[in-house]
Amino acid sequence: MRVGLALAAAGLLWAAFFPGLGGLVFPALALGFGAVAGAGTKRGLALGFLWGLAFFLLEFSALRSLAPFIGPFAYAVIVLLAVYGGLFFGAFGALAGWRGTLGVLAGGWTLVEIARGTGPLGFTFGSVPPALAGTPFVAAAGIAGPWLLSLGVALTAAALVHARARPKLLPLALLGPFLLWGLGTLSPELRSTGSVRLALVQPDIPQADRLDRTKLPEILARYERLLAQAPNDVDLIVIPENATPAFLRIERGYLEPFARAAREKGVPVMVGTADLQGSEVRNTMLLLTPEGRESVVYAKIHLVPFGEYVPGRALFDRIGLGALIDPFLPYDQSPGERLEPVGIYGVVICFESAFPRPARVLARKGAEVILVSTNDAWFGRTRILWEHYAMGSLRAAETGRVCVQVGQTGITGAWDPRGRELARFPLREGVFVLEVSRYSGRTPYTAVGDLPVIVFAGGLALWGVKRGGPRPRAPTP
Repeated sequence: MRVGLALAAAGLLWAAFFPGLGGLVFPALALGFGAVAGAGTKRGLALGFLWGLAFFLLEFSALRSLAPFIGPFAYAVIVLLAVYGGLFFGAFGALAGWRGTLGVLAGGWTLVEIARGTGPLGFTFGSVPPALAGTPFVAAAGIAGPWLLSLGVALTAAALVHARARPKLLPLALLGPFLLWGLGTLSPELRSTGSVRLALVQPDIPQADRLDRTKLPEILARYERLLAQAPNDVDLIVIPENATPAFLRIERGYLEPFARAAREKGVPVMVGTADLQGSEVRNTMLLLTPEGRESVVYAKIHLVPFGEYVPGRALFDRIGLGALIDPFLPYDQSPGERLEPVGIYGVVICFESAFPRPARVLARKGAEVILVSTNDAWFGRTRILWEHYAMGSLRAAETGRVCVQVGQTGITGAWDPRGRELARFPLREGVFVLEVSRYSGRTPYTAVGDLPVIVFAGGLALWGVKRGGPRPRAPTP
């Protein structure tokens, strides 16, 4: 019975990350909590790991899209990521199996989600917050950040599990949704400082073409056609991450179409490109002004482990595995040095939008619009495109800013300061004009960060451990 609950929880949790199905996270966690709570430490560990392994195999099955680029290794990546994610679920299962109290379930789950999204190997895909993108609950992130959403959902799930043995706890299951909704209504409306018009260029270039330097003439011709369509009455033209396979600042001939558009239209152009700075390769955004000036305005800080660099590459070389890695990632990119607004824009690149810190720091430093530049062409038309885009709902609500995303193949769109979707554009080639409001000031989360939720979740878990008390009724075999 418990194994069935764990597998059902995995399937339901995965389904929750499809557009419009975010509410499924509530019953998904309830099933998962029911599988591990009171099972004993060892069995809880095994059941939690099974739940996590099954879920992350589904979650990362979209990475099959990498097979044309890295061959069968794509399937090894899926399995390794699933095992890694399963370890966190296993740790939660061991704790919940030992002490399946309401406090341990709710607080422990929240702490595990925070831990999974922390550090150089952290990832937030498959965590509760992005499943709630666009719902009335997301605005609560402006009060205490994304992990408050995890806590609210976990409280509901824990109450549902304990209500099997103590029905009087069933009304407590409403606490999570009401907590999130209520805090969302308290999230302050920040002051609008005007508006800005953006021309978002979505070139829709397949990843295989974008990696092929022989395609450069075709790629540049496409950009010239699209840039010709961009209006002159916008404040900024934005072209996404890694626009071409060239180093635009170094290979000057390939930069000219973008610089010419800035001069002729009298509009700054921001374009993503790899850049060589000394001996270091960096993923950057380059700004071209109508006056002919150019500057690297941002270099990506939070790189993708095993995608843009290999953690511990020297160790792999020492044990003889470097030769297996080098064909797929022959060199490590280098991170940028600081997060600073680009005028009114807080620019983040791709994977960085999956984490709250970059947007929060930029908003605290005065950014009035969050601008996400991404290349999700690696993932074709899979569901991962939606989950990555959904992260913008969180970054918007957390900072009280509009969050605009522009992608190579999509999704290009925007979220308002309460995490509601403002616009989403078709998955096709195009230039999409969007006018959005600018905001100043700080949300409580921008000012304080994650500490209040960490302390509360930790205190809740400790209270649950010390309190002990009756465990939830074990499922009937």
